[in-house]
Amino acid sequence: TYLYDLATVFTAFYEHCPVLKADDAVRESRLALCDLTARVMERGLGLLGIDAPEQM
Repeated sequence: TYLYDLATVFTAFYEHCPVLKADDAVRESRLALCDLTARVMERGLGLLGIDAPEQM
């Protein structure tokens, strides 16, 4: 359930916090969070034998 919970929380974050329209420092932090979330999802899905899509 970790990956499902992560996807749910990240979706809420992405809907409520503009990433690309934020000030420089905030944008960089949010982009880093997006990147790290994608890495965790990809690795977690890989461990389960599920191919992660390149793009959503």
